[in-house]
Amino acid sequence: MSLEQFARLQLARAHFGCLPWQLTAEQGQELAQQVQRKLQLERLVLAHPLAESVQVSEQEVEGAERALAASFGGTEMPGEVLARLGLATPGLLRHALRHELQVSAVLLRAVEKVPRMSEPEARRYYLDQPRRFLRPAQREVRHLLLTVDEQDTQQQDQAWQQIRQLRSQLLAEPHLFGDLALRYSECPTAMERGRIGWVRAGQLFPELDSVLFTLQVGELSEPVSSPMGWHLLQCLGVRDAEPIPLDEALPQIIEQQWSFAREQAQRRWLRMLQRQEAAQQEQAGSSLANLESEM
Repeated sequence: MSLEQFARLQLARAHFGCLPWQLTAEQGQELAQQVQRKLQLERLVLAHPLAESVQVSEQEVEGAERALAASFGGTEMPGEVLARLGLATPGLLRHALRHELQVSAVLLRAVEKVPRMSEPEARRYYLDQPRRFLRPAQREVRHLLLTVDEQDTQQQDQAWQQIRQLRSQLLAEPHLFGDLALRYSECPTAMERGRIGWVRAGQLFPELDSVLFTLQVGELSEPVSSPMGWHLLQCLGVRDAEPIPLDEALPQIIEQQWSFAREQAQRRWLRMLQRQEAAQQEQAGSSLANLESEM
């Protein structure tokens, strides 16, 4: 039962981004099916002869336990989560983690002979796919934020008037941006005088991205509205999209392609195990039917 509950926790967080008891009824049904498929595959994996040579150390289990706790933002698993999963009894969580590590180790053992892409192959891939190896454009930015209360119309008007006044002041005295951000901005970056740093498209709110990536170095934006409130953006630097150097890209290509190749090999291996079990069950069923017909 501990394995099933732990699988519920993992899959709910991975596929739905929440805890099992936070799912809708429809999501709960989907999760139940995923859990059964996962447990069935893990049973086949650990029944394979490769599993006999796999050993999981206490250090590995302890490391997995620390990593799981860290994913919840602490050094120990929240007691409420363990209690709701039925894993509060000492040893149950570690048992589930050991099981998970054993499965992962067998899967790695099953594909350990998958070859890496050679460097000449990686070089050809780099040259054939140049658009895949562009370092995205970046902007260095600082901003000033005035938050708004959606329920307070008067405060919204005040924020709008203030952001316009601040922009007028900065157009006249752009060197004051850091001072004004430190004084007025309601973002934690105020302590850095409004500096956010270098960003790629997609790291900020879309409303900010669409403005920031049109600014020239030193240019100040119009007031920009986002779910947080009103912003003023100032572009401090521009890095255009550029090719990732071949020497830098080659190790990435080789590692990514090897990871993909191993993942595909694992999928094929698991399908083979499923076919083998289905054939064995069919053969057993046929044998039983023959025995019954002879009686």
